[in-house]
Amino acid sequence: MDTIIFEHNFKFMKRILIGFLAIALLVLLTLSVLFWISFSDRSSYQSGLPNFEGLPQTASDITIYQNKNISGTLVADFKISESNFVSFAKEKSWVVQPIKNVEYIFQAKAFHEGKFNDKLEIADGLYYSKRAENGGGITVAYDRKSGRGYIESSNR
Repeated sequence: MDTIIFEHNFKFMKRILIGFLAIALLVLLTLSVLFWISFSDRSSYQSGLPNFEGLPQTASDITIYQNKNISGTLVADFKISESNFVSFAKEKSWVVQPIKNVEYIFQAKAFHEGKFNDKLEIADGLYYSKRAENGGGITVAYDRKSGRGYIESSNR
């Protein structure tokens, strides 16, 4: 009788252990996938594009660096007239202001090459930046010398 109870308890405990291990494995797998989605380098770089979703139709010679991880980084530069850039900024509620001294803006190519701090210096143009405490937000600029617009946005 004791042997039957022992065997029954052993089978029951074995089922509980297998169930616990299965759940632990499922949680570990889920966390691994979430970590990969959130923090892995899922970046792309394209240059010479004729258009890009979210940019004005009047933009050309577009260069894009985009990372689709949790940072949501987008760095773009493109050829555009100043008047079209100003119209686009107004559509987005970006209050661009003339640059008084010098401003610095990220460049898509530099991001692609891993030179994250290699910013373009703009002395003559327009500028707007709205950043959160975590570094997320948006910065846009227009360089009159090159006739190019620049956008850098990220979630953090």
